[in-house]
Amino acid sequence: MHAPQSCGRVLANNARMTMSSERTEFLAAPDYETKSQVARRLNVSKRTIDNLMRQRRLPFIKLTSKIVRFPKADVDAFLARNFCVRACGLDAGDTD
Repeated sequence: MHAPQSCGRVLANNARMTMSSERTEFLAAPDYETKSQVARRLNVSKRTIDNLMRQRRLPFIKLTSKIVRFPKADVDAFLARNFCVRACGLDAGDTD
């Protein structure tokens, strides 16, 4: 009669171990942005975002025929690859 009780404890311990290991296996979900959010970040129109998607230059995930999401990390990488910031003001040769 002791065997069923010990089996129950073993199963309960295994269930706890499984649940805790499952929690640690999941990584944080990446942030996703809508087309409007990406257009606002890039300071361009949604039509420009459509063109970048069509040209396969901007990474996106198509959830349905009308719902598209952009992984934030991929958009950041796209910005880093394709845009450089220029400082306005004096040229490198000018001194004041």
